[in-house]
Amino acid sequence: MPRGEMTTIRTTCPRCGEVDMGPEAILLSVRDDGREGSYRFTCPGCADDVEKRADRKIVALLVSAGVDIAQPDRDATQAAMLFDDEDGQRSIPSGPAFSIDDVIEFHFLLQDDRYIQDFFASSDGV
Repeated sequence: MPRGEMTTIRTTCPRCGEVDMGPEAILLSVRDDGREGSYRFTCPGCADDVEKRADRKIVALLVSAGVDIAQPDRDATQAAMLFDDEDGQRSIPSGPAFSIDDVIEFHFLLQDDRYIQDFFASSDGV
């Protein structure tokens, strides 16, 4: 990511609805297996402390967005478990890194009903 650009994470506050904040405003805690946990933040709108569950996808997404894991003794091997499947196999495909441009493109593809219909039609139920 070019210097000067800041990642923005959108989540919800029970009182304010959708709120945006940087990764430094979120505290992520994970269970010992590194797959699930919770994240906490102080709402920028109402200043309430909010805590939400985080399944393995949310944990992986927050880590990839730059949110630090709250447990300072967690080493890189344990953090890598976030991307292992149920059998302990690494599930990160080889290829170029997923960029912010890819996220933006994916966002617009998800809003294109025709693209979604064509995608499912071409997947033959796979």
